[in-house]
Amino acid sequence: MSKADDLTCWRYFAAFAKAGTLTAAANALQVEVSSISRAISGLEKALGCALIRHSSRPQTLTEAGQTALKRITPILRAHESLKQTLMDDKKTLSGNIRLSSAPGFASRQLIPLLQEFKKLYPAITVEILTGFKESDVQKGLCDVATLTGVPQLPGLCFMSRGRNVYLPVASPLYIEQHGMPLEPRQLKNHAGLVYNGPVRPETRALQRGERTEPVIFSTCTRSTDILAIRTALLDGLGVAVDMPLVQIYQDLNKGTLVPILPGWFRPPLECFIVTSRSTWHLKRIRIFLEWYAMIMQKHFAFYESQVEGIVALPKDSGRWDKKELYRT
Repeated sequence: MSKADDLTCWRYFAAFAKAGTLTAAANALQVEVSSISRAISGLEKALGCALIRHSSRPQTLTEAGQTALKRITPILRAHESLKQTLMDDKKTLSGNIRLSSAPGFASRQLIPLLQEFKKLYPAITVEILTGFKESDVQKGLCDVATLTGVPQLPGLCFMSRGRNVYLPVASPLYIEQHGMPLEPRQLKNHAGLVYNGPVRPETRALQRGERTEPVIFSTCTRSTDILAIRTALLDGLGVAVDMPLVQIYQDLNKGTLVPILPGWFRPPLECFIVTSRSTWHLKRIRIFLEWYAMIMQKHFAFYESQVEGIVALPKDSGRWDKKELYRT
């Protein structure tokens, strides 16, 4: 059979076009880099034209390659849809799902949730990844990701996971030793524990109604590890102005952490469960994403209910329909 008639070769070519490099395409498909290279070379030999510019760095598609990608993409999608249609029922539903989550949530809460999905669909394996971005979902480097903020890149499908609420907190021990900050301007007398990881930008200001005040600490310790910041808070080493509620709702209930700066917040950020349009047509992805969004919405609403009597939370905008599938 000619390589030009081999859908696997075309799938490898399309993966390269999405990922941008042979290595990234191989990682996305979990094959050897040489397999991607041989497939593209075979296509070029069979077609008698170059699909990629081999001498350029980074390697890019030729005009023929761009035309081929445009024409082959719906064919590959239809092929996958056909296979899934013929195979899909609950008894045969199987395969792997690469799920990316924020590291802190993956470490403490995610695995027990996924065990519930495993009971429903034992033949589906969920592989936990951390730190993947919107562009990684678009390129097919992971199948489903929880992302903070509204997706912007084209070719994505997403559902609301619910909002992330961020609270300013400290330990009773720290407050006993250093006092309770009531206004952001008082933070200049306190040690700050600051998150500056990949999930969201560092908090530079807090809001209360129409007022906005900058965040300026006497001393500052930055970390990309939200769990390390939580540990430092519990040890009384400083204050944080933007701890995710999901990480501290139990600490607030126990009294091991307490709210500070009454009425001041980093505005909540809506989070979304995201996949690519090309992946959405796979039934296992659709089933998992809809289940995961529903479960996460319930859990994050529960976290907020647990602190209602402890701290007043910002009002939910209600902008996002929790049952709606959105597309970019």
